[in-house]
Amino acid sequence: MKYNNETFKRVFSTGIIGVCVSYIDDERALALASFVPKNERLKLLEIVFEACGENISRTAKEIKITRAQLYRYLGRAERVDIPSDEILARIIKAAYKLRPVKTRDFFRFLLRQFRVLITRL
Repeated sequence: MKYNNETFKRVFSTGIIGVCVSYIDDERALALASFVPKNERLKLLEIVFEACGENISRTAKEIKITRAQLYRYLGRAERVDIPSDEILARIIKAAYKLRPVKTRDFFRFLLRQFRVLITRL
């Protein structure tokens, strides 16, 4: 599912950055996930991993993925992967649940990067 610029503005103005909510619903998390660049996706995973005490099993349960997938995302396996939008939506929800301030700061950082990129265009 692709989201246009208006969806992006709505999510950022009413959701995770605009208002402090106690959770992120699936639709909003998936919309946010679609805008996160591939090279930034692992930073969100690191937030969850750190919040879980760097425990692989606990982190995998929190995100609802297998430990093997988590090893691949963290680069500790032979094959390295990047989380898909659906998996990243789960990571966003877990990160916001465990470390809401750090997660909001991450998205504020991304928003600043997007604004800089837009001004260069």
